[in-house]
Amino acid sequence: MNMADLDLSHENILLTLRKHWVVFARDSIGTLIVGFLPLILAGGLAVAPYGFSSDLAFLRVLAILWLLVCWLALALIWTAYYLDIWLVTDKHIYVVEQIGLFNRQVRTVALERVQEIQVRTEGFLQTAFGYGTIEVHTASGDEESAVFRGIPSPQMVRSFVLDQIERFAKIEKENVELATTAKEQEKLIHLVGHEVKGYLTKSSAALASIAEGDFGSVPEGVQTMAGAALKETRKGVDTVMNILHGADASTGSLALEKKSFDLKNAVLSVAQSLQASAREKGLAFDLFAGEGEYAFAGDETKLRDHVFRNLIDNAIRYTPSGNIRMDLTKTGPIIRFEIKDTGVGISQETMQKLFTEGGKGEHSQDVNKESTGFGLSIAKRIVDAHGGKIWAESEGAGKGSRFTVELPT
Repeated sequence: MNMADLDLSHENILLTLRKHWVVFARDSIGTLIVGFLPLILAGGLAVAPYGFSSDLAFLRVLAILWLLVCWLALALIWTAYYLDIWLVTDKHIYVVEQIGLFNRQVRTVALERVQEIQVRTEGFLQTAFGYGTIEVHTASGDEESAVFRGIPSPQMVRSFVLDQIERFAKIEKENVELATTAKEQEKLIHLVGHEVKGYLTKSSAALASIAEGDFGSVPEGVQTMAGAALKETRKGVDTVMNILHGADASTGSLALEKKSFDLKNAVLSVAQSLQASAREKGLAFDLFAGEGEYAFAGDETKLRDHVFRNLIDNAIRYTPSGNIRMDLTKTGPIIRFEIKDTGVGISQETMQKLFTEGGKGEHSQDVNKESTGFGLSIAKRIVDAHGGKIWAESEGAGKGSRFTVELPT
């Protein structure tokens, strides 16, 4: 592993160590002594008896060349001292070693794989100045152990690393427990949600039979009451389905059934089914679609019910008066659906959380009491899962809004 490949963006560095200064001083002084010794000897030969003086110039040249070699060695010692680093993060131990002037080697040991940490303090200097060698052995036979020599206070460093390993193991255990709990909660949500949905669906069918006269003529008051109850029950079914899809989306288990279908027909059918609601409020309600078929491979049901129906229904709900205009176009490989209204608009504060779970506006329930805040977050996850984009634009509260969906064919 090269130093350039070391990515610490998702880790916290807890400890950074270099070799003890005594190591640098020892190696530097030794190198200087070895470097200057030939010059000292050459100086001694200058006053030696006759017979040595003829070779003195040559010996001095060799001594100077040797000194240059030792200076280069001293540069390597300094470079290694400065660049050799031991990093302890909340996930790994990194041993960075300089190999010559132009190469660095990084050995990585994951904290969860550490089996044993050994400390060695040898000799007078290491004992007197409190430094030594640390060896980290892993539980995996195919993973290289990490060795770093000359570490200051090795016993303290060993205790620190062991504490981090224990803390890491505890966090990992807590994460597993949280994931298990979340999975159980998801199962519970689906169990309860499907049960409630089943009861509401049965009630909806019974109320529809009464309201539509399947059981014969009923008093007008009963029929009106059954119609109102049917409408509320269907809203309940939609709310439960939103919660179920929201749970699937947030846990990454949102399943898509991708088949080829005409996306324009899907949008037209949704718009036509909601046209009466717009007319009841006196809204101008227009859809402009480009020519030809809009073949698309995706989950038609989820796109129709949780994206297009959601956006169109929201536009009707949040537009007290004025108009709603929808445009469906195809440019190259991109199908674009845009819906613009003259409704309540979106504040900057609401815009920041619009597509998040529960991210409804501050006064959204004043307009739409059934708002759960899940609709747009589900719509975004479905669009994202199809490789598309969805976003909103608004000049502010009271100035209408524009929602755009782009899907790649």
